[in-house]
Amino acid sequence: MRAYVEDRWWKAVYEDGKRKRVKTERYGKGERYRARWTDMSGKWCSKSYDKKGDADAKIDEVKAELKAGTYIDPDAGKTDTAAFAKEWLKGLGGDIATKEKVRQILGKHFIPQFEGRPLEAVLTSTIRTWLGELPLEESTKAVLFVYVNSMFEAAVDDRLIRTNPCQARSLQKPRAPQRQVTPWNRDQVDSVHDNLLPRYRAMVLVGAGCGHRIGEVFGLAVDDILWDDEEIEIRRQVKFAGGKRLFAPPKHNSVRKGPLPRFTAQALREHMEQFPPVDVTLPWMEPGGELVTVKLVFTTTKGFPIHRSTFMTNPGGWKRGTSKTAFEPEQATGFHALRYFFAATYLENGGNPRGLADYLGHKDPGFTLRVYGHLMPNSRQRARKLLDDAWEAPRPKRAPESDG
Repeated sequence: MRAYVEDRWWKAVYEDGKRKRVKTERYGKGERYRARWTDMSGKWCSKSYDKKGDADAKIDEVKAELKAGTYIDPDAGKTDTAAFAKEWLKGLGGDIATKEKVRQILGKHFIPQFEGRPLEAVLTSTIRTWLGELPLEESTKAVLFVYVNSMFEAAVDDRLIRTNPCQARSLQKPRAPQRQVTPWNRDQVDSVHDNLLPRYRAMVLVGAGCGHRIGEVFGLAVDDILWDDEEIEIRRQVKFAGGKRLFAPPKHNSVRKGPLPRFTAQALREHMEQFPPVDVTLPWMEPGGELVTVKLVFTTTKGFPIHRSTFMTNPGGWKRGTSKTAFEPEQATGFHALRYFFAATYLENGGNPRGLADYLGHKDPGFTLRVYGHLMPNSRQRARKLLDDAWEAPRPKRAPESDG
């Protein structure tokens, strides 16, 4: 590293072999002292100050940062925020459908708003104002904030900025509201089942009896049903990205096994007898991915994988079942409500929360408790019942002891 402090108001000249100081053209204009140094690549950098002591301190600071490996180029923060976001999106991991979703939400609600703004000019107050002006539900804001926070973390890692403006303690981060689930009752499940077209009825009992997500139901193959073990495997889901059908791992890569209740097994047998499974070949995870062929249990009348949005919005699909069923105002009416029913039934009958997290494919059992914990029986009531049952259990009679 080379470094020095330059006096921009005075310069040294030699006349008749003698050195003397003379005023420069900048004399009396702007900041007098300029700290200059070379960074790791040999590039010259500079910053001007009114006082020489401040310029000397800057040189000392740069030397220490270069030695510690924490140095940041003073010009790095001038990178345009929107341009950096676009580059960050190119390297985003995950499946293609998720990446498209992130590109869409950032492309609409972040990139246009930060076009032309340098990274170093994005302060915590900037993020606070941006969040406050977003015309989005709190749950959508929370999702968007997660990705924006990750993008600024990448900028910190690339040494473009020193701190992440999304991580300040003073910033109130958006959080999706944790509403308590109000599960369907058995009559509501039966009503939706009975009002659907016969081709789709067994899907209701897979959701209610096994806790599958809708994409996992669409991706259910014959080989995933372990009849003898009374278990069912969740190996894949059907997704749509860029208008293309794909097979992909379950959410969070949660490949798992779950219980196969007798009523679900019976419904699947009857369904496959009436609507024989179809061999379907789709790319794995992305349009150009490896082709995978499985015998799907649920398909359209033409033998294609079921399209989620079409199924959920078409009058002949999910709406046919829910439109003729009475629900409470606080009850969800999407396919996910069947997972709620599965979870509620499991917990109300003494199921273990850890086991439920495994069956549902949750990464964090704590999340399972936060969402479904209120469905567990009151602990005191349950303890009392366990003790009463143990006390009242039949016991072999003992002969009374004699007094003699």
